[in-house]
Amino acid sequence: MSDAVEVCAVVDPVAHEGRDPVPVAPPLGDLAGKRVVVLDITKVRSEAFAAEVRRRLAQAVGAEVDGGVVMPAQRMSDEELERVAGSCDGAVLTLADCGTCTTWTAWDAIELHRRGCRAVLVTTEALRPMLGALVGRLGMADLPLVAVPQPNRDQTVEEIAATAAAAVPAIVRALAG
Repeated sequence: MSDAVEVCAVVDPVAHEGRDPVPVAPPLGDLAGKRVVVLDITKVRSEAFAAEVRRRLAQAVGAEVDGGVVMPAQRMSDEELERVAGSCDGAVLTLADCGTCTTWTAWDAIELHRRGCRAVLVTTEALRPMLGALVGRLGMADLPLVAVPQPNRDQTVEEIAATAAAAVPAIVRALAG
């Protein structure tokens, strides 16, 4: 048995004030002709949610809507963030419905704002309180959020489409300001 003593730093998770504030990117106003990307974070049946949001945004407000995919359990790379922010006016990140994916997706949305891209995070009502605490720590207490009643995994594809359709007016308001 060794007499060596290992030292382990103890970190108080509530002692740090968080990151420097990130300003909310300006509202887009009228979305007609604006380039918006809907980022699917590849959760259970998330492609159905993202596809319906894309279709409805293009149909309802005349935005030029593209789709993309990002991984839910890690942050977007700086190159991905720069590419998205440089190629569109706004972004919708869908559907953050668990703890890990919600944390990283919130980080990505805030980083898009840091780069001047208006981003809206779509999450569930159950995770909204956690996000309220988290986004302030990540530097943006006023991150535009839209909450849906339940996660995709608890719904059929038809129910997911209806949930997405019901969320689009709030997404439009969050993008437009």
